[in-house]
Amino acid sequence: MRLTIAQMKMSMDMESNLKNALSHIETASFNSSEMVLFPELMLTPFFPQYPLPMLKGLGIEKAAFSNEESDDAVQRIRDKAREIVMYLCPNFYIRDSSSGVEKFFDRSYLIDPHGDIAGYADMVNISTSEFFNENDYYFPSEKGYQVFDTRFGRVGIVICFDRHIAESIRSCALQGASLVLIPAANTEAEPLEMFEWEMRVAAYQNNVFIAMANRTGAEDQMKFAGRSLVISPEGEIIASADDSDMNLDCELDLSEAKRSRAGRSYISFVYPDNRVYHIDEGGASSNDSLLQKLYDEVSEYDKGDPMRIQHFTKVWTYSRLIGHGEGLSSVEEMTLEAAAILHDIGIHKAEKDFGSSADPLQEKLGPGEAYPILMKLDFPEKMTERILYLIGHHHTYKDIDGADYQILVEADFLVNIYEDGLNHEAAMSAYNNIFKTETGKKMFRSMYGE
Repeated sequence: MRLTIAQMKMSMDMESNLKNALSHIETASFNSSEMVLFPELMLTPFFPQYPLPMLKGLGIEKAAFSNEESDDAVQRIRDKAREIVMYLCPNFYIRDSSSGVEKFFDRSYLIDPHGDIAGYADMVNISTSEFFNENDYYFPSEKGYQVFDTRFGRVGIVICFDRHIAESIRSCALQGASLVLIPAANTEAEPLEMFEWEMRVAAYQNNVFIAMANRTGAEDQMKFAGRSLVISPEGEIIASADDSDMNLDCELDLSEAKRSRAGRSYISFVYPDNRVYHIDEGGASSNDSLLQKLYDEVSEYDKGDPMRIQHFTKVWTYSRLIGHGEGLSSVEEMTLEAAAILHDIGIHKAEKDFGSSADPLQEKLGPGEAYPILMKLDFPEKMTERILYLIGHHHTYKDIDGADYQILVEADFLVNIYEDGLNHEAAMSAYNNIFKTETGKKMFRSMYGE
């Protein structure tokens, strides 16, 4: 993909800033760009340099600098994305009353080539320091760090100050991002060389491209530095800007991030605890999207075999229900559900190569069939290892070593008891010897009695 960073100098006039932004987009389109990233607060002067009480003393309310999502300025950016068929990542000071309470956010949107809003990310951590009185103006994100699907790969957004929090970029990487976009407002007075190394190390440790778009120009007591940059998953600077109002263009192959992770996967050793990485809502949405892709892949693998597709669909559904009922973490749920979709994938190869679908053959052959699919969809390495283990043991009922394993076995029994026509005595034997979870037992009793 061809990425453009629109490094902009802002004036006091919002309409002038909007026209400048549209001009940057036109130039990017002329140069065959496919995505444009903008700096922080691209339509306004950098008003957070002033404490809010100071502005109120001058009769200026913070809403004066804000836009709503429905405003003409936002719509004109969306129209331009549709007109030139390009992804755009603008950053606005947004007034949002959707919760019934008026709140203000430092927000970046991802606008797709149809002009639709694919999603948005708000600044998560709000800090106050000299010239950055951001606690006076911004509410913290209610969604955590966000990652979005594009036709090039998954793209995360981390806003300005959040990049200093190591978990921000790591959260995006754990959600499958190959590229992290950062709208920023760095000044000449800040330690720019350290900021640069900070981003290079983050890109290297998390195997992601990082693109940071900065403001430029002097605004009262602040002089913004420019020097926007793009960093490879190997931590190398592959494009950098000077301090002028300019476009910085760069060709990226996002598959390099996956290859980097395959060879140096530090994050595979990270347990993605939602409390640390702020991915409760975004992570759940991302997991659902990835599971749908996995379901589609396995349905294609089993194409023409409705019995097999219906079987793993039911096992997946029951696994999901039991997992929710037992309060699994999002990582455990994701692992369990992926294993449920894939658990019987060895059957076709067993039947083809050995003329049998015996349980040991399923367990032996399943992991080898599942592995290429999991790699294609870029499942995390540690999660992939556990999924393959569950596939290779789903008919082994001793030494069950985790909630995901236990639930997969119970869900498979709930389906097999019916599909195999087991009598009541055999069903009750399974209930007494296999079922351990309260949710699974309840579902059994609802289906088969006591």
